[in-house]
Amino acid sequence: MKLYKTARLIWTFYRSFVVASVVITVCCIKLLWDYDFMIFGMLFWFKVATLGLIFYFINSYKSNHYYYYQNLGLSKTVLWATILGFELFLFIFLAVLAYKIR
Repeated sequence: MKLYKTARLIWTFYRSFVVASVVITVCCIKLLWDYDFMIFGMLFWFKVATLGLIFYFINSYKSNHYYYYQNLGLSKTVLWATILGFELFLFIFLAVLAYKIR
């Protein structure tokens, strides 16, 4: 039950910027598909930089929303570590998948 509650809270937080993140990931995978694997390093750092920008803007505009998650037992660090880890895993998984399919 606790795992389900935690996953739902993380999804609630992630929902506010999932569209921007997925669009950036899809654009990176499209560029990887077009220009082959030699561009992966540049795309990886672009993805990390855009995740940093998303982190900055969410912290700037939704800083008061963290109290909601803290009251329910999730710290800001847990929220961001889970989401950033998932985003990087998804990006690398899709990049490898696109490379194998191509």
